[in-house]
Amino acid sequence: MSRRWLSSQERAQREVLPLNLALYHAAREYPGGVKAVAAIYGLNATTLQHKLSPTHDSHRANIDDIEAVLGATRDPRILDSIGELAGGCLWVCPVERRLAPRPAEQLDVLEHLSRLHDRLGDMISSVRTSLEDGVVDDHERAELRKRARQTMEAVLSLELAANIAGEVAHG
Repeated sequence: MSRRWLSSQERAQREVLPLNLALYHAAREYPGGVKAVAAIYGLNATTLQHKLSPTHDSHRANIDDIEAVLGATRDPRILDSIGELAGGCLWVCPVERRLAPRPAEQLDVLEHLSRLHDRLGDMISSVRTSLEDGVVDDHERAELRKRARQTMEAVLSLELAANIAGEVAHG
């Protein structure tokens, strides 16, 4: 099966990106872009833009830059990249606790279950597509890793939502 080379934007949607590209896309797609991220954290916008640019090898983001971009954007691609660097660690963003319980807490659990179902369906489709030609290339493997990560994150999110709903019911 002939595959064309994926653009950086296509890779950002289908694969877990290297950290430098995840930071670049997160800041670029944030409302106001890199300038807005820099303004929030009092950084020089031009310097930050050079550090995040994938074409400026002489400039690299440091831990403060990573903190600024992640803090402003809360982009999951950055956390996926860090998780991949740490050997495949997963993350889940906890559901915000509410001061007063809602009567529809169980709907949150159903929403998380629906998301898990969607992620699992995406993963199964991706596996089927990858196996059609009998060869699984590097891009297909990367996409499968990302789909597996998203499925596991959905499982953790469902568990958290169920626990919160249980606390409200018994609390």
